[in-house]
Amino acid sequence: MATKVLLVPKGFLGDILLTSPVPEALKLSDPDAKITVLCSPKLAEFVARDPLIDDVLVLDRTNEFAGWKGLKSFASLVRERCFDRAYSFHQSPRTALLLWMAEVPDRVGYAGSLLSFLYTRRVSKTARLHEVVRNLELVKDDLGGLVREEVEQLMRFGPSHASSFGQLRVPPVDDLLVSDRVRQICEEQKPYVVLAPGSAWETKRWHAEGFREVAAKLMQQGYRVVLTGAPSDAGVCVDVAQGLSVANLCGETSMDDLVALVKWSRAVVCNDSMTLHIASALQVPTVVVFCATSPKFGFGPWKNRAVVVEKQDLFCKPCRRHGSRRCPTGTNACMTGVSAGEVLEALRSLLMLRESGLGAGRLHVVE
Repeated sequence: MATKVLLVPKGFLGDILLTSPVPEALKLSDPDAKITVLCSPKLAEFVARDPLIDDVLVLDRTNEFAGWKGLKSFASLVRERCFDRAYSFHQSPRTALLLWMAEVPDRVGYAGSLLSFLYTRRVSKTARLHEVVRNLELVKDDLGGLVREEVEQLMRFGPSHASSFGQLRVPPVDDLLVSDRVRQICEEQKPYVVLAPGSAWETKRWHAEGFREVAAKLMQQGYRVVLTGAPSDAGVCVDVAQGLSVANLCGETSMDDLVALVKWSRAVVCNDSMTLHIASALQVPTVVVFCATSPKFGFGPWKNRAVVVEKQDLFCKPCRRHGSRRCPTGTNACMTGVSAGEVLEALRSLLMLRESGLGAGRLHVVE
């Protein structure tokens, strides 16, 4: 009988992308395994397109399954699925309680997390590793010999272009769901660069003037510039776009639109955000500015031609693992200390590699 596995990743799309090598590893080890992913309603249809995912379990924490009553109700639904094993990729006590209440016989989670005693197996999380490897680390003991060796190689030496194992995967785009405006941008012959100046955290945003200067220089060099972001990024995108003939699509793109835009772009310039992980999955050359955070936390580029630019030697950096709402010192030094010239030089080197073909498929991360 096929093993029924439930994966419980963190709730944002970027986190789900960083978990995408896990189904690959599990399927390589046990091709008959049936893999279900727990996710929010807004991501369910997109995640379900992944050919390695057999089913999606939708959890709406804000309505039907909110609060204690909702948790009990959802645990009952999980119990009815009769999963053999479940992996929790975050340290939420609610998830630990959910899997225990659902009576999943083999429950794997991180040691040290709140209510971790409710797991049947606990795995120590290695802080120095990239998040992709930490996710694979959680399932390592259940992998076949050769696949386990691949994970152990990643744990020892990090990513390598010599192996295709562990590449991030974005579910296939539904062309019918791509907007006419985005389709037109992608199909025009003149090349374009995607700029994503937003982030959920203010201190993870490189200053708008820097993005604006990069956009202006790219246009002088003959590139089109496309701005993307969530509705909450509208303000910063307006600041970047002011007076420039850029395509400002902030708040107007679906997930299919965003993936299509990144896929057909020459390069991406972004902050430490979801767009970085989409670009890694699609192997699109990327310049990423790390402001308050640091790639040392494990959320940097992965198996991609990418350059990390950041202000070094700040006593206060990184201030927090996921950034802050405002600068603790009031200086904003990490957000303004990187010059547009540094970003443009990094981008120039990546575009030269791409045009020459020398960088194709190769890992090119500079920190």
